[in-house]
Amino acid sequence: MRYQYLDILRWLCIFLMILFHLNYSLLHIFENDVLNISQFFWYCVWRISALGFMIISGVSYYLASKKYSYAQLQNKYLKYSWVLAVIAWAISLGTYLFIPQQLILFGILHLFAISFFLLPFITRAKYWAFAALIILIVVSIFVDSEVESWYLFPLWFYNSDFQSADYYPLIPYFWYIVGWYLWARVLDRYKILSLLATTREISLIEKILSYAWKKSLLLYIIHQPIIVISIWIMKKIV
Repeated sequence: MRYQYLDILRWLCIFLMILFHLNYSLLHIFENDVLNISQFFWYCVWRISALGFMIISGVSYYLASKKYSYAQLQNKYLKYSWVLAVIAWAISLGTYLFIPQQLILFGILHLFAISFFLLPFITRAKYWAFAALIILIVVSIFVDSEVESWYLFPLWFYNSDFQSADYYPLIPYFWYIVGWYLWARVLDRYKILSLLATTREISLIEKILSYAWKKSLLLYIIHQPIIVISIWIMKKIV
């Protein structure tokens, strides 16, 4: 069974991510606002793309939990976690050394690296996960995130000196992922999740896109340097 509509959401998120980073690079690296016609539009593009990836992560984890044993699932996501952690901190080091004004201390890859490590433990608790989700939502609403030290920034606590060009702390974003895992469980129980799937033979284009999605991490890593280099070359030519 292929969840074709989940695949469509994946590619929509990738397209919006690339579009957003194109405008972001033009505006914040090359100081060109040619595409920045509406801040509200680009805010929506950013939010839809990022939250879309979190939805996909939560639902995909639930689908994987149906396919693999707990030990297999834990091993699979632990490997994902380590790979993402290495890449995420390489990005932090790269931005610190080469574009410090765009330093990324805890971006979306950092979030996914830690989330994929925690997911097998949190979701095994099931109802405790739901209770923890409610508590963390309340905390994120009513507790002041600004503290004297900035060393707790992965958890959403930081001081006025803290800066990160891309910032997705565990509170509340990890709980978005857990929340969509729990929603996927509910939707599957009432046979709603199956509406995203197809039993037909998928086309060649869909097979190519499905294969390309498996390489989406590579696409995420290379798309920003390609955008920046392309803009730099175009500026030199023009």
